[in-house]
Amino acid sequence: MSTFHSHIAVSIVIPARNEEDFLPACLSAIDAQETDAQLEIIVVDNGSTDKTVLIAEGHGVQVLYEPVPGVGRARAHGTRAAHGTYVLHIDADTRLPKTYIQEALTRFAADPSLVCLGGRMRWYDAGKMYNAVCWSFHMVFAPLVRFLTRGALGPIGNNMMFLKSIYDKTTGFDTNVNFGEDADIAKKLHTYGKVRLDLSLVCDTSSRRFRTFKDITRHIVNTTYLCLNKAIPYNYLSPSMWRKAKETSSIDK
Repeated sequence: MSTFHSHIAVSIVIPARNEEDFLPACLSAIDAQETDAQLEIIVVDNGSTDKTVLIAEGHGVQVLYEPVPGVGRARAHGTRAAHGTYVLHIDADTRLPKTYIQEALTRFAADPSLVCLGGRMRWYDAGKMYNAVCWSFHMVFAPLVRFLTRGALGPIGNNMMFLKSIYDKTTGFDTNVNFGEDADIAKKLHTYGKVRLDLSLVCDTSSRRFRTFKDITRHIVNTTYLCLNKAIPYNYLSPSMWRKAKETSSIDK
């Protein structure tokens, strides 16, 4: 991790709340990146009561504290502190493939109009059949989302990279939502350039948010509402993920 802010190419922001079981592998995958780019790693602790902070500090990364629960709030806090030309948002259960960052940077270099980039997720803790369903979902549902939103949506928070200079022109992440904060910022960034979902850019992550039919249904319903530019009916994925919001929120604030 570089200590010279002017030399940092990518700031990696990881919101974390009680992620002691997943964070070590996440950080190890970042260490294994095959790139010459200088990286800055920021873990935003969102009220953990386990060893999340100790693990992050022991790894030598920057730790920020956001005491008010909420993934939107945590992502906003981390992005404000980022010094990189690009900011890469991932989750604590994300495991970046070794070439992910270099491949993402190559795509930005090849397209000056690109302001935000995301890839296809692949579940490392699910079987072949479950991953086949995930692949089919991306191949069918993702293009439909792109079509309905005229290219504004696509990248999601477990692997989303954008230009910090463009982010600073927006109002930033919506701090009032626990679902859709990634869609919200993608829409805002789309005002300034191209938002791209690249299905050939693969990111490994956990399937824990999609293990029940109810979780999958809520995800599809929420995404549908986002495409229609309406307030989402579910502001959380499951009782174990972040806190349940008291009322629905619009992503356009």
